Amino acid sequence: MPVDQPRPAHNPLEESDIDEAALSTVLRTVPLGAAVLAGSAVALVVLGYLAIYLFVFLPRGIVG
Repeated sequence: MPVDQPRPAHNPLEESDIDEAALSTVLRTVPLGAAVLAGSAVALVVLGYLAIYLFVFLPRGIVG
């Protein structure tokens, strides 16, 4: 009596039904969004640092 073997998982890379124009559009816009997100995060960190420097350290004056 044969043992039921599990079927292999579906590999989406085997079938080439991807539209090349849509793929190039996605590959063009996704890195831009990631760069905007990373730039925004860096800008927020820099602004936070400047706010702490201006409103906490400078008003205290010279120590010593």
